[in-house]
Amino acid sequence: MPSKEISTWLATASLPQFPKLTKDIETEVAIIGGGLAGLFSAYLLAKAGKKVVVLEKHRISRMGTGFTTGFLTQSIDTDTVDQVSMYGDKDTRRIWESHGKAIDLIEKIVRDEKIDCEFTRCTNYLYANDRKELKALEEEAREMRRLGFKASLTKRELGFKSRGALAIPDQGKYHAVKFVAGLCKALERMGVDIYEKTEVVEIQGSGKGRERFTVIAGKREIRADWTITATYQPFNNPKEVFLQKGMYVSYIIELEVPKGKYPEGTYEDLDNPYHYFRVDKGRGKNGKDRVLIGGEDHRKEVGTKKMEEKSFKALREYAQEVFGRKYPEVRQWSGYILEPVDGIAFIGEYDPRQLIATAFSGNGMTYSGISAMIFRDSIAGKKNPYIELYRPGRTPTLNQLWKKGRDFTEEFFRGAVANVFK
Repeated sequence: MPSKEISTWLATASLPQFPKLTKDIETEVAIIGGGLAGLFSAYLLAKAGKKVVVLEKHRISRMGTGFTTGFLTQSIDTDTVDQVSMYGDKDTRRIWESHGKAIDLIEKIVRDEKIDCEFTRCTNYLYANDRKELKALEEEAREMRRLGFKASLTKRELGFKSRGALAIPDQGKYHAVKFVAGLCKALERMGVDIYEKTEVVEIQGSGKGRERFTVIAGKREIRADWTITATYQPFNNPKEVFLQKGMYVSYIIELEVPKGKYPEGTYEDLDNPYHYFRVDKGRGKNGKDRVLIGGEDHRKEVGTKKMEEKSFKALREYAQEVFGRKYPEVRQWSGYILEPVDGIAFIGEYDPRQLIATAFSGNGMTYSGISAMIFRDSIAGKKNPYIELYRPGRTPTLNQLWKKGRDFTEEFFRGAVANVFK
C-alpha cells in the first residue's frame, strides 16, 4: 500500500538534528529558513568568510525541499516562447544561464564535499502528447535554437506514448535530502550554527546606516548585520512580494518499472496543468528502475480531501495512459509550489541589508542555487548579473500578467475543475 505521509527522499535518507535556540546570540548574517535555499546560502556565505546562523521553525528540509522531485533544469515552468514575449531575448538568455550556473554549482559542491546524493547529469525531455502539443514543441525548439540554447528535436525511442520530444542535454537530477545532509556536515565543519524548532516572528530594525537588526525568535534575540528570509512563503510578507504570488499543490507518485524500460532522465509535457516525471536507474526494489511522476497542480485554496483523491486518481490515469500499463506504486505524496505572478522568482534585497528568496515555481532546486549566489555577492558588495532580473519589488508588465494569468486560468479549469467532474 503506498505511503501517503512521506516522500521518496525523506523515506530513503536521514537528516541530522540540531538544537533549539536557548540564548541570545550575535552574528553577521541571520538566515530564516532551513530549506535548501537557506542552507545553500549559508554554505556560500561561510565559504566567503561570513559568520552565519540558520533559524528553522520546524526541522530542516521537512517542507518544500523534502517534497520536491529533484529536477535540475534550465528550462523553467514558463515556455521559452512566452519568456521571449514577456522578458525579451536578453533576459530569457539570462534566465537560462542562471539556472545552468546553479546546476554547475551543485555539481561542484557534490564533488568538493564528496556528497553521495545520486547526482546525475542527464537529458531533460519536453514531450508532446498530441499533434497540438507537437506543433507547440516545434515552435519551442525553433525559439531555443534561435537563442543559442542546446536543444534538439529527437526521434529517439523513449519507450512510452508520445508524439515527439525536445531533448535538452546536460541537465541533472539528484536526491535532494541526501544533498542537504551532506551540506549540513560541511556547514558544521565551517562553524555555521543551525537551530531547529526556533520560530522567528519578527525582524526589528531599519537597516539604515550602521544599525543592526534584532531578529525575534520566541524569547530569544539574534543581533545581525544582514537578514535573509528563505522560508518558502515569507513569514513577514514584505510589501515588495505581497500579492505577487500564489500557492499551488502538486501531486507525485513513485512507481517501480522494469530495468532499462525507459531512458534515464527527466521529462515534462506541454499540457496545462502539465505533468513531469524522472527515471532513476536501479533505485527501486529488486533492482528495478524508479519513476517519480507528478502533476495535476491546482490552487491550494480549492484543495479538499475529495480534490486530493481525484487529483491522485487523475495522475494515475495519466501515468497508465502514457506508459501503456499500470505499474506497482510504492508511495504517494503532495508538495506545495509557490508561483510568481510574472513567471520568475523574487530574489534579492527588498530593504537595506534585508534579503528575500521566494516564489520558485517548479524550479526550486536551481533557484536555491541562484539565490545563494545573489546573496553572497550582495553581502560582499559585488556585482551579480542576475540581481535586476530577479529583484523583489519589480513591477510586472501587463503582458507578463496577462500571459501568466491565462496559464493559471487554463490550469484551473483543465485541472482542478475537470477533475471534480470525473
